[in-house]
Amino acid sequence: MATSELETKISQALVQLGVSDSGKILAMKPAGGGCINDAFVVETADAGKFFVKSHASTPSMSHDECKAMLQAEMDGLEALRQTRAIRVPKPLYVGELASGAFLVTEYITIRPLRDQRKFGHQLAEMHLFSGSSQFGFAKDNWIGSTPQINGWHSSWIELLRKRLRYQFDLAQFTGDMNKMAKELLERLPEFFEGLDIKPSLVHGDLWSGNCGSDDSGNPLIFDPAVYWGHHESELGIMHMFGGFTSAFYDAYHELIPKAPGFKRRILVYELYHAVNHYNLFGSGYLGQCQRLLNRILD
Repeated sequence: MATSELETKISQALVQLGVSDSGKILAMKPAGGGCINDAFVVETADAGKFFVKSHASTPSMSHDECKAMLQAEMDGLEALRQTRAIRVPKPLYVGELASGAFLVTEYITIRPLRDQRKFGHQLAEMHLFSGSSQFGFAKDNWIGSTPQINGWHSSWIELLRKRLRYQFDLAQFTGDMNKMAKELLERLPEFFEGLDIKPSLVHGDLWSGNCGSDDSGNPLIFDPAVYWGHHESELGIMHMFGGFTSAFYDAYHELIPKAPGFKRRILVYELYHAVNHYNLFGSGYLGQCQRLLNRILD
């Protein structure tokens, strides 16, 4: 992707948005942390700094899909902001490039997560926000570079089954793994017996690399794969990669207590991310998928 083209497009976008008179860019420096997109911190002459994420089209992701992916992220960020529960970067603009697309958001200096207890409370408050009677989201989005099925569903189990089946189909498991995957899809309702699940707005990809603190110590979340779902689903990837202390979980469950069957359902939600990582990054995650299936179905 030509950096000069990206700079020109960013400059034009900032003028169009009315946040910069000149659109003059003083510096555009790579920002680390992502493995799917390119990221930059852009410093302007008259409007401060902005964060920019870009994605180049490839044989596996078309130009239109690049734009749709970043537009879905913009919509997700805005939805999270509307809960007013936790700080989220303000999304500003999605634009097209000759071979890809880019997203502009406000720039926030990201520090390590400081106050785990405050984060637990704020995340629970976000999950308690009421804004949808159905599960899913207005459009499909992406979890990493894997499409994530959304649409609107009256049943959480129906949406979860579709998502798991999609990941299993991509994985093309064989033998015992394939048998266990099919068994899980069949048995899925039994893990939710007795629950009255209300749609919660979830970040969707909340591992420790997608949260932090701002300069004032306030918790901050970013890089989402947003949907309305079961609040417990948020905790699957958090459990998978760790980085969250007992102070976080204690604070979270003060507001949202654990329901019967919690431990097994968390394994189901962890499995969704483990299979996605297998599909994205290869066989290093196969053993983890197998162990999770065994534990869930035991």
